[in-house]
Amino acid sequence: MQLSTKQSSILSAAIKQFAQFGLTATTMERIATEAQVSKRTLYKHFPTKESLFDTVVDLLIERINPLVAIQFIPNYGFKTQLEHLARSAIELLSDEDYLTLSRIVMIESMRSKEQAERLAIRFNNCECALLQWFKDAFNAGCLGDFDAELAAGFFWGDSKN
Repeated sequence: MQLSTKQSSILSAAIKQFAQFGLTATTMERIATEAQVSKRTLYKHFPTKESLFDTVVDLLIERINPLVAIQFIPNYGFKTQLEHLARSAIELLSDEDYLTLSRIVMIESMRSKEQAERLAIRFNNCECALLQWFKDAFNAGCLGDFDAELAAGFFWGDSKN
């Protein structure tokens, strides 16, 4: 995502405010003050607080995409691929920006059922792509009789499985 310097400044301020006060308590005025821009400039780039939040979600998805892009390769060492996937996951989970963005998104999804449903749709492709890796490994015979969804759940720490 290409952002201008002003947009980056506004977005950084929004992330800081959302992390500290949440989406509901954060005001556009507070974001403009934090970003050191006029409210007019803020609204020029982000017409609503929700559009700012959507951009925060986009940034989070952008951070997840390299992990999601990892595809299982049949006839290539399963252990090597699983280690690569694990290293990539650990790298992502060690990224402070990712953790901050994740916290903001998780908290907002807990505050509002509508927001949770909207976010679930936005992140559905990420979940499907990660599960697909384990399905492909299963189809290649690498998981034996171990169910792909259960294996993915163990790997990602998903308590649903």
